[in-house]
Amino acid sequence: MTPPTGVPVLPAPAAMLGALRLVAAVVYAVPQSLAIGWPVLTLVAEGVGHGAGDTSMRRLAVWLARRTPGAIVMTMVLAFPPFLLDLVLHGSAILPAAQHLGWAWLAATPLMFIGLGASFWVALRRRGTEPSTIRPFLPDIVESYLLAFRRRGLERPGLALTLVALAALLGTGIIFTAHGVLLTRPALWAPAAGIPNGWKFPLGDPELLPRLVTILVGALAVAGLSVGWHGADRLADGEAGYGRTATRFGILWFGVATGLLAVTWPWWLMALPAPLRLAALSGPGPFWCWVGGGAAGVAVLLAIVAVAAPEPRQYIVGAAVAQVISLVGFAALRQRLREAALAGWDPGAVTTVTHSGPAVLFAVTAVLAAAALAYLVLSSAPSRRGT
Repeated sequence: MTPPTGVPVLPAPAAMLGALRLVAAVVYAVPQSLAIGWPVLTLVAEGVGHGAGDTSMRRLAVWLARRTPGAIVMTMVLAFPPFLLDLVLHGSAILPAAQHLGWAWLAATPLMFIGLGASFWVALRRRGTEPSTIRPFLPDIVESYLLAFRRRGLERPGLALTLVALAALLGTGIIFTAHGVLLTRPALWAPAAGIPNGWKFPLGDPELLPRLVTILVGALAVAGLSVGWHGADRLADGEAGYGRTATRFGILWFGVATGLLAVTWPWWLMALPAPLRLAALSGPGPFWCWVGGGAAGVAVLLAIVAVAAPEPRQYIVGAAVAQVISLVGFAALRQRLREAALAGWDPGAVTTVTHSGPAVLFAVTAVLAAAALAYLVLSSAPSRRGT
């Protein structure tokens, strides 16, 4: 295998190709964050609610558990656009990196299905009092037979199954993170690395842990904000006790996780090789850093205001828009990291994200699409009443 030296693989301006990848990455990041963060918040809400006898927290655990399967399904579906775009643009790097990862890369598929199946069983246990939100995924007769053996109402979430789902999703995340690390280390999979043996895993790489922690903390931030939005909706519908509890719980997680990102992102950048870090932060790199960090700060301020506001929904919506803009900034920075790592390997397929006309247009589209997607997930129940 030799490095390609041809022309760009798609007949489109570099800025437009970069913006397309940015849109796909941001739209995918929203359900991915919910799929990772919601099981964690389910366990916390159920633990706090059961220990303190707080029915509002246990009801919130019901809401989280019953929506996790939908988030996982959306994550699996929306993973294809960014993956296929990257495959077209950087397939000469992505495929050999996956070949060297080998069995771990193949293990991602069964892990995703284990996580999805476990979360579906938890959702069946947590049917609650409103119509099932998972009926589109199961024939009515199958659902009826399964539910005939389970109690209705506010049940415990199925601790073992929730842990299985969380462990499977975490394992999948570690695999994809390891693949991303390999892509920033061409020496590990280039022809000089030899024939792939299927067991190369960058476990000792200094980038793996900070990259993984940053992704997990970011997922908790998005998941926390979604819970805050749900609480604001319930508060607007007159459910003062439950709505205020859910709003405070979600905003607390969102604020703490966003604050931790101010530590984990620099940690990740400092773990990169110096030439790669300098290349990623050159050009528009600082611009995207300011966009991501500044928008995250605005989102936290709006969320804090929302906690004390009599009608917090408008502030939560504003925080959600700012959070999506923050996702755009940090996704663009991650994109530049990959481009900088692969610049010497596949120069014909490297694109550069700029803030020119097409990139701005697609960035605005990403914000609107991701906000619409988040709203769709949060309002997916057939009835706005109940859990």
